[in-house]
Amino acid sequence: MWIEVLRREVAKKGPKQVARELGVSRSTIDLVVQGKYSAGLTKINARIEAIYGHNGQVLCPILEEIKPARCADLWNKAKKIGMRAGNPETLKLYKTCLKCSVRAN
Repeated sequence: MWIEVLRREVAKKGPKQVARELGVSRSTIDLVVQGKYSAGLTKINARIEAIYGHNGQVLCPILEEIKPARCADLWNKAKKIGMRAGNPETLKLYKTCLKCSVRAN
């Protein structure tokens, strides 16, 4: 079940790192793990399955299987740099990141 996956990742990496990888706040992670999250869990569940559901790897359309931390870093850079990337390979990656179904809200 996805809550066990979340708890395992939090125990292994800590809530701050898991929150960064999932693209949510640390308080959200803390509340979900404690069973006190009052909002709907559908989006959190989908995000956990998308990011941790493939043997701890994220399926990236450009880079194939990558670690969730790298995915989060690339996605955050894509939001900041976007179309200003100078390298064509980087631009292709960032354009794909901005439309990523794994990280879409």
